[in-house]
Amino acid sequence: MNVELLGVAVVASFVIMKLIEAIISPLWDRLGWDRFWLLYVGLAIGAAVGWFTGLNCFPVFAESPLLGRVLTTLMIGLGPSFIYDIVDGPSRE
Repeated sequence: MNVELLGVAVVASFVIMKLIEAIISPLWDRLGWDRFWLLYVGLAIGAAVGWFTGLNCFPVFAESPLLGRVLTTLMIGLGPSFIYDIVDGPSRE
């Protein structure tokens, strides 16, 4: 994993998460919609940001950079806690 691009992905996903909490969540609550679906809103916004920035945190997929970009967009869309879980590795409980 490219550490510099990973840092950009973490910052982007954190900013998206905070924007959703500040702007979309209050509107969502006011309309009385189920908060479960906010995950998919964040995923869609994060995926769009990740795709249009062209980030690829997975240079291991050199023969298929498209796969690296798709994985990076999903990673950004799922948020900073998901990225932390990937980088931290399996827990030893």
